[in-house]
Amino acid sequence: MTETLIESLLNHLTLSTEDKQFFKQHGFIKLKNLLTNEAINELQKLISQSQAMQTPPKSYSGDISRLGYDIEEKITQDICDSAIFQDVMKQLTEDRGVAFIQGIGFELQTNQTGFNWHHDIMSLCHVMPDDLAYTLWIPLDPIHTQEQHGGLAYVSRQVYSAKYYFDLIWQLVKQDQFSDFAQTEDVKNWDFQSADPIETFLLEKNKVEDDFALGDALLLDKFVWHKSCTFKAGKLPSRRAYVMRFVDGQARYSKTMMEGTYSLVKATSNDLLTNFGYQLAKFLQEGEMIGDNLTRFRNK
Repeated sequence: MTETLIESLLNHLTLSTEDKQFFKQHGFIKLKNLLTNEAINELQKLISQSQAMQTPPKSYSGDISRLGYDIEEKITQDICDSAIFQDVMKQLTEDRGVAFIQGIGFELQTNQTGFNWHHDIMSLCHVMPDDLAYTLWIPLDPIHTQEQHGGLAYVSRQVYSAKYYFDLIWQLVKQDQFSDFAQTEDVKNWDFQSADPIETFLLEKNKVEDDFALGDALLLDKFVWHKSCTFKAGKLPSRRAYVMRFVDGQARYSKTMMEGTYSLVKATSNDLLTNFGYQLAKFLQEGEMIGDNLTRFRNK
């Protein structure tokens, strides 16, 4: 696709100093009218036609109808290659930029609740705990919070950050005899990805929920707690969304963090739905910049 056609996928956004400061402080920002109708149509096709979109296994924690990991086609790369998109991301990351790592599709049907309060440690455990990574949530159906909803709720990092969990697990996986400890009943019953009742109370009292028109998107950093909102009965039969995950331009790879986190997941008898972290391990060493080496990974 030529540069002119690529730019037809995104609208020019003007980000104020206040917008950039808001994202830095709170860890999320709604990007209004980021994507054009053409881009949304292409992403809708991607979700509907992908064979990767399947009913999740029973062990999966979310109440959703269809889920697909590693859903990426030309439209995905065209969005990432857009000068408009790159400029927006550079502005929001203090000129560091981002590198795309994974595309995921989600679909909710009527009365499904999606995911409870959680953070993204499972999806981003291959990143050093202090380094940033991001999720761009793109609803492919309009979100009206006072009608069917089915959108997201999220909480400012200034209220309660999930960084605590990234730091805790990082320290935990480096301990001697960690592999033995991971087999104990205490670990088996520890849901480290989701909020406990006390955290849930706090998060519910401080949640933000927005309406989203087609073309709007939500950018979250990895330390932001978020959850799905129930998709209520109404005129729409389902709510679809496409998620694009990125690492910060200065983010480093950690096999130690990844393998330790995966061992915690396996200890709870849950399945790994993607082996993306293991795939990166074939091309990256501990502490290497992820973005600098993604070309080798993509061309494998």
